[in-house]
Amino acid sequence: MNDPNHLSLDHPIQAFPIPLRQFEAAIQTDQRVLGMLYTGSLGRGTADRFSDLDIEVWVTDAAYAEAETTAQEILGYLGAIQFLYSRATGYTTAFCGIEWQPVDFALHQQTEERPLPPSAQVRIIKDTTHHLERMLASAEAQTVEMSWEQARMKIEDAIDSHIYLNRANARGDVWYALGKVTACAAELYTLLAALRGFHAYVYRYTEQVLSPEEQALLAQAWPAELSKQEVKRTAPRWMRQRCCPQWIDFTPREHLSMGHHVPISGVTPPRIAM
Repeated sequence: MNDPNHLSLDHPIQAFPIPLRQFEAAIQTDQRVLGMLYTGSLGRGTADRFSDLDIEVWVTDAAYAEAETTAQEILGYLGAIQFLYSRATGYTTAFCGIEWQPVDFALHQQTEERPLPPSAQVRIIKDTTHHLERMLASAEAQTVEMSWEQARMKIEDAIDSHIYLNRANARGDVWYALGKVTACAAELYTLLAALRGFHAYVYRYTEQVLSPEEQALLAQAWPAELSKQEVKRTAPRWMRQRCCPQWIDFTPREHLSMGHHVPISGVTPPRIAM
C-alpha cells in the first residue's frame, strides 16, 4: 500500500497513534470481555491515522452492571483517557493517548443483539461465545433510502433558510448569514448524498458522492470572506444550480420582496442526477 497514512487489516498499527496490538492483546486476556469488533473505517479496512475508532464490546452481565467503570477500564487499554463523555447508556466517546485519538465505544450486554453491517465492514477481534459470528451471519447490506416526501421537506426547509439568511444579510447580520449559507449547503449536500446511496455525515465522502464539476460548484458556494456582498454571491448558488433550479431563483438584494408565494405541492420534482 502506497499511502503511509493508510491502515491495512493485516498491519493496523502502522503509522497509527494508538497501539492497537497491545489493545487487542489486553482484550483477549480480559475475562469480562466476551466479544469485541471494529466497525467504521477500521472495520472496512480503510482507516488512516486520522480516523476515529469505532469499537463495540460485549461483556458479562456482572461487568455490564458496572458499565461506566467497565467502559473506562477497557478504554484505558488504548492509553491515557484525555477526555470522555457518555452519549447514552453503554455509548461513550473518548479521546485517548497523547494524540487524543477519538474513540466511539459501545458496551453491550453479553446476549444483546443489534443489526451489524455486512462482514466486509466488520472486523471481529474476539468472540468466545460465537454470538458475534451468529449476528454477522444474518447481517444484510444497509441501504440508504430517501423518499420524495423526505426530500421535498428538506428542500422546503432550505428555501425557508435561504429567505431568512438573505433578510439577515440585508440588515447586516453577516455572521448569521454566513452560518446559514454553509449549514444550508451541508443539508442539501447530505440530501444529495442520500439520494445517491451514501450516509454522508455532512461533507464527508465528497469525492465519492460528487463529480469534479459538482465539487467545483460546492467550492463556488462557499463564502470566502466576511461581507454582505460575499453572502449575496454564495447564498443561492448551490441550491439554485444543483438542487432545485426550476423551483426558485434567488437573486439576493438589499430588500427581498415577500409578496410571492413559491408553491411546492403539485410541482414536478426537479430531476436530480443519480
